[in-house]
Amino acid sequence: MLRSSTAFVIAAFMALGLNSVSWAQSSDEEISALPQPTEQEIKNQCALIGNLTFLAIEKFNKGRKLDEVNEELAGVAETAFNKEEFAAYSDQLRERYNAALLDAFLNEGLNPKVVARKQIRDCVRKNL
Repeated sequence: MLRSSTAFVIAAFMALGLNSVSWAQSSDEEISALPQPTEQEIKNQCALIGNLTFLAIEKFNKGRKLDEVNEELAGVAETAFNKEEFAAYSDQLRERYNAALLDAFLNEGLNPKVVARKQIRDCVRKNL
C-alpha cells in the first residue's frame, strides 16, 4: 500500500514538473515542431533509456528508495539528455526516463540486464 501510494505521489510530482511545455499548445503542434529522428537516433535514444534503467534497477536492488535513485541518477541523466545528439529530444527522453524509472521501482528485484534489454527492445518497436 505504501509503495503504490509513494509511486502515485512521485508520478504526480513528475507530471507536474513537466511545466516547461505550455498547456495551451496542442500535442500536434509539439510533434510537428520536433525533427523526426532517424532509425539510428531512435536506437541510440532507446539504448540510453535502457542503460539508465539498468543503473536504476541496480540501485533499487541495493535497497535504495525511488527519490534516492532519482537524485543519484539526475546528474547522469541530465548530462546525457543535454548531449548534442539527444538535445533536440531531451523533453521526450526525460518523459521516457521518468516512466522507465517508475516502472523499474514498481518491479524492483528483477534482473537489471534482462529489464534493460526488454526496455530497449520495446522502445525500438514502439518508435520505428
